[in-house]
Amino acid sequence: PLLLNFRSLLDSGNRSAAHRDEGQVALDIPRTGLPKSLEYRRDADATRRRQKQLEKVVLTVLRSYPWLSYYQGFHELTMIYVSVFGSERPAIEAAKMTALFFVRDAMSSDLENVLQQLRLLYVLLKMISPEIHDLLTELDVPAFFAISWVLTWFAHDLDDFGAICRIYDFLITMPPMQVVYMAAALIKRNEESILAYERDFAVVHTELTKLPSRTSDWGAIIDDSYYMQIDYPPTKLQHIGKCYLPKMSAVGTYDATWKRLDPVRPLAIESLLPQVRNGGHPLASAPTSLSPAADEKRRGNRMAGVIDLTDTAQKARNLALEHKWPLMVATVASATMLMYIWLLMQQLQLHP
Repeated sequence: PLLLNFRSLLDSGNRSAAHRDEGQVALDIPRTGLPKSLEYRRDADATRRRQKQLEKVVLTVLRSYPWLSYYQGFHELTMIYVSVFGSERPAIEAAKMTALFFVRDAMSSDLENVLQQLRLLYVLLKMISPEIHDLLTELDVPAFFAISWVLTWFAHDLDDFGAICRIYDFLITMPPMQVVYMAAALIKRNEESILAYERDFAVVHTELTKLPSRTSDWGAIIDDSYYMQIDYPPTKLQHIGKCYLPKMSAVGTYDATWKRLDPVRPLAIESLLPQVRNGGHPLASAPTSLSPAADEKRRGNRMAGVIDLTDTAQKARNLALEHKWPLMVATVASATMLMYIWLLMQQLQLHP
């Protein structure tokens, strides 16, 4: 509670008014399981009880701040708070502070600014592990393998509840982009095995997604990420990579907002982020980039389905990989047939 500045914000929003994303929340909650821990029951009754609590926590946050958009993964992040506190009231407070000050960029109308942070992950990898950076860029592997790491603070990818809690304890004491540094530290710690992967897009992407579940030394990764953030703070990374985040991103406003919070003198969120007074997200009117040269066309990636789409794309690639020889034979046969038809047409033109 102290680390997350509980009770430092005044109540906001109309909690009786439905949020536009409640339909997606209703679909995700039943799919949310309990983290594996000897301290918790994981039978059907316990799971349903926690899911009911989780639904109330997520809906309370969204209704309190209707300018936030729900994304798939926020329910998994929030379930950790529900599991830790065991009751709704403190879990609501924790989820609220996390949504407003740490994962706010993911709760805008799209995930473009999260993808921008993942581009900075590659900038960081170029600095700390040029060989891995070259491998990923050579195979044109996008950073989608790390999107669930960033959106759920590794809760989607880990079964070890103790490790998840340790990660959360660290991340709530650090600036919002620290999870990106943890992703880089995780990759760097597995550098030798990654460089030994088969040089194939599907293989590299699949193996990278499995890194968290195969890792146990999270203390070392936390330490590494801490010093990476000191050596390459977000502003430095943005200048190195010519890849800029909006001024009103959670990364850019963290120091100016988080340090003003005081439970003794609660503030309205509007006093910290005046842009939300008219019901809009701080990023709604923000420029995509601080630099015109770094501006890119905003993408229509909506919050729902990113993790599922990544999994679906991977399954499609795996299927193609399994049947690559039949596909190659079919391709060669088609090319041969087209060549034959072309030669036949040429012969007919020469001998009318």
